[in-house]
Amino acid sequence: MFTPSTRSPGDWSADEDAFRLRAFFDAGHDDSDQAEELRDAVMARFPPDAGEGLFVATARKADPFSALAYALGPDAALRLPGRFGDFLLDAGQVRARLPAVEEALVLTGTPRRDAIERIHAWMTGVGDDPDHDADELLDGPLRVLRHAASTGCGAAGQVRWY
Repeated sequence: MFTPSTRSPGDWSADEDAFRLRAFFDAGHDDSDQAEELRDAVMARFPPDAGEGLFVATARKADPFSALAYALGPDAALRLPGRFGDFLLDAGQVRARLPAVEEALVLTGTPRRDAIERIHAWMTGVGDDPDHDADELLDGPLRVLRHAASTGCGAAGQVRWY
C-alpha cells in the first residue's frame, strides 16, 4: 500500500489501496449530532492535566487510530476496545479487556519495528506528519488502560476530527 517517497527521503507515498483503507476507517466514524454530543460530554469529564491516565495523539490529514490499526493488522486491531477508536468502558470492562489489548499492543523486536515503520508509512503517505511519535502511539493507549485498571477507573477513547 505504500512505496518509498521519491520527493522526501524516509517518507512514503500511498497507493490506491491505502486510500481505500482510509475510506473504510473514515466510514466507521460516527459524526452524528448525538455521537458528537456524547464525545463532548465525555471530554468535559477528562482531567485537565496529562498524566498516566491520559493519552492524546493528533495529526493533520491522517487519523492516528487508522495508523495504529494499519500497523497492527486486522487480528490485533480487533482486540482493541470499541469501534474505530471510540470506546467507553467502566472499571470492570477495563479489567476484562486489558489482556486482549496487551496481546495486541505489547510488541518487541521485529514486530514492534515493523509496526513503527507502518505507522510512519501511514502518517507520511496518507497524512503529512513525518515526525509523529509512533512509539507513543503504540504505548499510550496501553498505558492509559493499565492505569485505569490499577486505579479502578473506567476509560474512554475517542477519535475527534476538526
